[in-house]
Amino acid sequence: MMYMVFQIGDEIIKCTARTITKHVHEVSNNSFIGHIGGDDFVAIIQKCDYEKLCRDTIEEFDRLVPNYYNEEDVERGFVEVANRKGIIEEFPVVTISIGVVEVGNENYKTPLEIGEISAQVKHRAKTILGSSYVVNRRRF
Repeated sequence: MMYMVFQIGDEIIKCTARTITKHVHEVSNNSFIGHIGGDDFVAIIQKCDYEKLCRDTIEEFDRLVPNYYNEEDVERGFVEVANRKGIIEEFPVVTISIGVVEVGNENYKTPLEIGEISAQVKHRAKTILGSSYVVNRRRF
C-alpha cells in the first residue's frame, strides 16, 4: 500500500510539472522551468500577466488532481494511510501553492536574496487553505 502511495505521489509531481510547463509556455517561450526537488518547482519568465498564469495553472491542476484519488477520498478531502508504525494518518488531497516575485528595477543584491523572498512568498501561499498564489508586493 505504501509503495502505491509513493507511486501516486510521483505521478502527481509529473502532472504538476506538465501543468506548469504548459501554462508557462503559453505566455512565454523564453522561460526557464526547473524542478528544485520534492514537490517544489521554479519558473523564471519575462514579464507577463502572472495573475492569469497563476489562476490558469491552479484551475487546471485542481481539475486534474482528483483523477489520482478514489471518489471517496476526494469527497472527504483526505486520504487515510498507515504510517511506518501502522498508525492511520489523514493527508489532505494535494493542492498547489504558487509564490510570485516580480523582479524589475528593485535593488535585489544577489540571486540568493530573490530566492529567499521567493521562499517566504511560497510559504505564505501554503498557509492558505486550498490551491492558491501569493504575489510579493514589497518594494525597495
